[in-house]
Amino acid sequence: MLQWSAIQLRMVDQQNILPMGRLQGIMVAIEGVSALADFEVIEIVDDNNPYPVLLGIDWANDMNGVINLKKHKMIFEKKSLCVVVPLDPAEGSCYTEPVHDYDSDDDLDCIYKITAQEQDWVNQQWMIDSHGSAKALAP
Repeated sequence: MLQWSAIQLRMVDQQNILPMGRLQGIMVAIEGVSALADFEVIEIVDDNNPYPVLLGIDWANDMNGVINLKKHKMIFEKKSLCVVVPLDPAEGSCYTEPVHDYDSDDDLDCIYKITAQEQDWVNQQWMIDSHGSAKALAP
């Protein structure tokens, strides 16, 4: 049910628009990722290229949204699923991929093991000779 809205929206052409009302608690599902969203309903005056819906900052924040202008994509995630959406629909359709756990130290440990391999260069004892050259001491 459409409810009263106290906000004004500023359009890209700097025109202020009063919404017709607000729809609250609408379930939005994109590629299997769902979340509740509130919508400000406006009358579309120029219907040459209308957007079916605009999701705002609150929704993007709830969905851990990131807009990557260099890659021309918006990425958002919920639980273990990441949805990648091209900013320009002509660049393809959206798709999903598993969320990578960046809080894990496993990647750093793996890189350390690969680079250290047989010899532990981080904890290595070093000797500096009279010419300033460093030489690793035997373990």
